[in-house]
Parts: sequence; structure tokens; C-alpha cells
Amino acid sequence: YDIAIIGGGIGGLMTAYRLTENDPALSVCIIEKGHPIEKRSCPIVTKKVDKCIKCPSCAIMEGLAGAGAFSDGKYVIST
Repeated sequence: YDIAIIGGGIGGLMTAYRLTENDPALSVCIIEKGHPIEKRSCPIVTKKVDKCIKCPSCAIMEGLAGAGAFSDGKYVIST
């Protein structure tokens, strides 16, 4: 690979996109520690717990596209 990007969140994905947009011949590797999206399940969603238990690898935040993988594209801020 010409470039290795650590992290497949929105920052890493957009960096890879822009780099290859500017140079289509560039070989880019994205390294992500999170689980594949089909294995990302939060215990709150599955009703195993009532609140966040701080899982060592958060199924929502970690993985390709991060929390954005579950987003409908709307920007929401909550306090």
C-alpha cells in the first residue's frame, strides 16, 4: 500500500476518499479495530441492560464508519 490509514471512522473514510479522488492510482489501506457491522450489537438495544455498561469495544462507536454506520444522515445534537 502507498498509504495506511488507522481508523475507519468518518475521518479515515473521507481521508481515503479524498486521497484516491486526487490520485486514483494510489493504493490505500484502512485499518479498523472494530467489529464488522453485521456483528455490531449494543446490549441496550437487545434489552440485556438498561444503560451503557462501557463495553471494552463499543459496538456503536467502533467499526467501519463508527456511529455514522447506523445514522440516517441527519445531524443531531443532544445534551
